[in-house]
Amino acid sequence: MMSAALQHAADAQARGAIVDAVISQKGGVGKSTITVNLAAVVGENTRPNAEGEDSPVVAAGIDPQGSMEKWADRVAEERLSFDYLSTQGNNDLLPKLKQDPLVRRIIVDCPGFMDVDPNATRSKDPLGHGAAADALRALLAITDRAIVPMNPEWLTYDPTEYTIERVLRPRGIPFLIVVNRWDARDGDEDLLKVNAWIDKHGYPRAPQPIRKYKIHTNAAEKGLVVTQYQPSGTALRAKEDFYKLALAVDGVSI
Repeated sequence: MMSAALQHAADAQARGAIVDAVISQKGGVGKSTITVNLAAVVGENTRPNAEGEDSPVVAAGIDPQGSMEKWADRVAEERLSFDYLSTQGNNDLLPKLKQDPLVRRIIVDCPGFMDVDPNATRSKDPLGHGAAADALRALLAITDRAIVPMNPEWLTYDPTEYTIERVLRPRGIPFLIVVNRWDARDGDEDLLKVNAWIDKHGYPRAPQPIRKYKIHTNAAEKGLVVTQYQPSGTALRAKEDFYKLALAVDGVSI
């Protein structure tokens, strides 16, 4: 009998565009920032599709708050290296987009919460019932890889483990943890702690954390993505972080 992970990989290879889900049970870990900026650097380095028109990279949002879409909508269209959309409760939209021959990559911003069933046993799907749960199930059924952001703080440990052990691994979805919003000015102690926790659990992680910069905080309001920041040492390092993340994600087998 084929394992869930092998079956998932076989199914993924036969189903069109690669789908990366940016997912965590914990809110406030920067899922929208990662979705938008990862789509920007991937889109900038992906060849045009067969029609030479629409971008082969799509950033999608199933988050009812619509943070990713609101951000991308503020960026001048001619400066975007990716397309974007919101499913707005239409759970059939992403499976159809995955089959679009002009699309090569879909990066999806997930809700900052999950409709968790607190009474679900470890052998049962814990997502519970509700609009967010239904949207997540539809997405996870076509997800090829998951990106799990976590901040370098203790309160992100349990939600990260829950996301991996209860949501991703039972579905055989390969994943990569990325430590986000690390403030280098605070020193290495928190980063070393979170990396040690990740390694202790045997979870794969991106080798480079995403550093915390004010330019990331203000980017949505200014209608900018990381590839468009005004040239500076900080902007260069910020862009470098996301290029390294893109390479790490592409190294995850599917």
